[in-house]
Amino acid sequence: MDEERSAAIARDFNRELFCLLGLPADNLTLDATKALLRDKTQQQGNIILSTINVNWVAQSWRDPSFRAAILNSDLVTLDGKPLVWLSRLMGYPMREVVAGSTLIDEINHDKTTAEPLTIFFFGGEDEAGRRAVERVNANRGGLKAVGWLNPGFGSVEEMSRPELIATVNQANPDILLVALGAKKGTAWIEHNRHRLQARIISHLGATVNFLAGTVRRAPQAVRNLGLEWVWRILQEPKLFSRYAADGLLLLRMLLLRLPLWLRYRGWQVRHSRQGHPGSGQWREEDPAVTLLFDADLQAARNPALRDLLRRAALADRDLVLDFQATKFMDGAFLGLLLLLQKQQQKNGRQLALRHTEGRPAQIFHLFGIPAP
Repeated sequence: MDEERSAAIARDFNRELFCLLGLPADNLTLDATKALLRDKTQQQGNIILSTINVNWVAQSWRDPSFRAAILNSDLVTLDGKPLVWLSRLMGYPMREVVAGSTLIDEINHDKTTAEPLTIFFFGGEDEAGRRAVERVNANRGGLKAVGWLNPGFGSVEEMSRPELIATVNQANPDILLVALGAKKGTAWIEHNRHRLQARIISHLGATVNFLAGTVRRAPQAVRNLGLEWVWRILQEPKLFSRYAADGLLLLRMLLLRLPLWLRYRGWQVRHSRQGHPGSGQWREEDPAVTLLFDADLQAARNPALRDLLRRAALADRDLVLDFQATKFMDGAFLGLLLLLQKQQQKNGRQLALRHTEGRPAQIFHLFGIPAP
């Protein structure tokens, strides 16, 4: 494994993240996220930023490829109060909402920066991209728009033609903002990431409309109440059916898991009263490495678990995770497990889970991790 790849894995496992409904969620503030993005513009390669809301969670349950695209992201923030409230209910110390629209808007209105970040808009309804370019550059703040391109309607492959990718790359933006609809947009990013030269790539569909002035963002007071979705429906009534379907699916999934969640809370209380939580043992078994996990896997309390999984990812070997002794896993451990799954896939290595019947299977189901 080359040095650049090893450094990327090390950075990935330094993230403070948790498993939320089968997806990774970084515990970041808005200011910390802005700082991370500015730092990234000074580095080689690119990162994918995903800002997930209820729609993205619902889509991830319906479409495994959409979930895989989120798992492959380098940063995943919570875009909306409902998911922050839910994460806190699960005991996660999530700090605040980091909505993509707010993130871009604050960078855009930052008048203190000496060197604005460049941004390119790919997609958007009608000429929203053109209008966004005009308004961003008229603002003369922390963003400078360097182009826009509406590829029209078509398949991901049709929107990935060499001349379209070349247009984006010639602009050499710090930020590539994609607006093709969440499902198609994330698929387009996955398909073209290796060909794109932008340092930060993110699908933030509604943000283009907000910047263009074609749709008004909800006032801060409405957002603080977690009612931005109501405002959006009033602005765009066509969203009602989508919001209703997504909300009902989330409610249904939570209600179905409620009895299991109550049992899990009991396990959590019992294990929190115990001493130092367990970790795991490293066993060389050619050609794979086997990790034999202890009964109590709480990565939030035991940094050794993070170190063990990071070491496993850096080993560049097929892995077997053995949960025969495991009775409890916290959301921080499951978040790290999602990272390990991602890295093994990127490395072209196998990851097998062994002895997951019983309580481990129940925990995987509760947290939305597909059965191995």
